Amino acid sequence: MKSKVFKIIVITFVLFSSFYLLQGCAVASLPKERMTFSKTSEKGLLVGSVTFPSERPNFNGYFFRLTNNTSQEFQIDRSQAGQLDEGRTYLFAIERPVGVSEIPSVRLFNNSIIIAGQYDVRTGGFSIPYEIKKGEITYIGNITFNDYAKKGDTVVGLNNKFERDIEELKKLQPAIDWDRAVNETTRKIEYNNKKARL
Repeated sequence: MKSKVFKIIVITFVLFSSFYLLQGCAVASLPKERMTFSKTSEKGLLVGSVTFPSERPNFNGYFFRLTNNTSQEFQIDRSQAGQLDEGRTYLFAIERPVGVSEIPSVRLFNNSIIIAGQYDVRTGGFSIPYEIKKGEITYIGNITFNDYAKKGDTVVGLNNKFERDIEELKKLQPAIDWDRAVNETTRKIEYNNKKARL
């Protein structure tokens, strides 16, 4: 009996430790503390939003990959409500190094009570290109992510919700001069020959 209880404790510890370890590699999508970004910053600021069609999350973790000379992920925490669309839209504002970059994939993490139910899935097949400039705020757009997509459904899309997103960011991070945000209206998502799928 003691060995069975010990096994359950060890498995539980391993599951929760691995979940927090995976989260440790990602940055928060929108810091709760006051941001101090300005036009004199050495980096640029990437901003936008992510919308999910369903209120109920299908995965425990959503990690959007950012690439250029440094690869990084930002996490959307769906255990908490987002800032817009009745909690389904999450804003993000992340300082990034200067250069041409993209969002090429989303890593999905699922964690269940049994160790066999813990897994990572990476969606790819798309690219959302952008360029970060020193001291500038770059609006990438509103990324739609259908985490309940079926075969043939579009998993990742891109819309422009500049005015709505910037107005909300002004309320949440008032120390930043949001009137300087750059809205590139011609930005489009690019799909490669592998359609993004779950």
